[in-house]
Amino acid sequence: MDDEIRELSLVYSEHSLLTLEGLASAAGLHRDLVEKFVGYGLVEASASVGPEPLFPASSVEQLRRVVRIRRDLGVNLAGVAVILEMRQHIESLQTELRQLRRRAGLED
Repeated sequence: MDDEIRELSLVYSEHSLLTLEGLASAAGLHRDLVEKFVGYGLVEASASVGPEPLFPASSVEQLRRVVRIRRDLGVNLAGVAVILEMRQHIESLQTELRQLRRRAGLED
C-alpha cells in the first residue's frame, strides 16, 4: 500500500516541485537522511520558497539510486558522489556519440 501511495505521489508531482519533506516521503526515506544527501550534493534543489528548498520530482529516482549504491556496493557518500558524476558523464558521452553517428549516417 505504501508503494502505491508513493507511486501516486510521483505521478501527481511529476511536473511539480517537492519540499524536502515531500521528497523524503515520496522516496520512502527519513527527512534527516535526505538532508544529509543534500548536504553531500547528491541531490540538488532547483528552486526555493524563502528558506525552504524545492526539488524536482526526478530527485526521487536520484535518491533511490543513492540508496541502491550504498546498500548494494557498500560505498560511502563521497564514493556515491563520484559514481553519480561518472554516470552522468557517461550518459552525456553516449548522447553525443548517438548524435555524431546520426549526423554521419551510421545510425538508423
